Amino acid sequence: MNVLILGAAGRTGVLLVEQVLAAGHSVTAFVRSEDPKIEKTANLKIIIGDATNESDLSKALHGQDAVISTLGPVKPRDTVISVATALLIKTAGEHNVRRVIMMSSFLASPQFKPNPVVKFALKLMDGIVSHFKSAEDLFEDSDLDYTIMYATRLTNDSSSQGYKIVKDTEQVGPTDSISRADVAVFLQTQLSDKTYLRKTVLITSK
Repeated sequence: MNVLILGAAGRTGVLLVEQVLAAGHSVTAFVRSEDPKIEKTANLKIIIGDATNESDLSKALHGQDAVISTLGPVKPRDTVISVATALLIKTAGEHNVRRVIMMSSFLASPQFKPNPVVKFALKLMDGIVSHFKSAEDLFEDSDLDYTIMYATRLTNDSSSQGYKIVKDTEQVGPTDSISRADVAVFLQTQLSDKTYLRKTVLITSK
């Protein structure tokens, strides 16, 4: 399978590139920087571009079978998520790419229960959360085979703790966490797993 990874140079994206390659797929790593610090290897192509630029996205989507996005905002009120999602849906349709997997923020999940301190912080981050929710609405209105994954607080633990699916009847809080390595593993599995087609799913470790 040919897989386009958006945000491939990020801390989760780099690990995801490794996982997707290890699973035997060909990867196009879409990055902002000319020095993404991704180890060059067989079946890997690196494209430098802007996810909010339609021409750049269209070039990257050519010949792809699926897309995984680990894009995230780089500053408060950053519109990259909602803008990039709208362009991705449009250009994916033009290239007949139906499978799209997006890593969202658990802050946008209806299963997230913030404490008083986090509630205050969320007011300051409202722009970020609203753009993730807007992206989810855009996918719901599309005809793509999307999966939106929420992960709890991300850690850089090198050892895998494994992941678990949070049931719809359960909630998570600010202290729940999961390693980026485990998030990368889960995202890679969604290339072949159809359980969460056109659905959201929340994962955590502890």
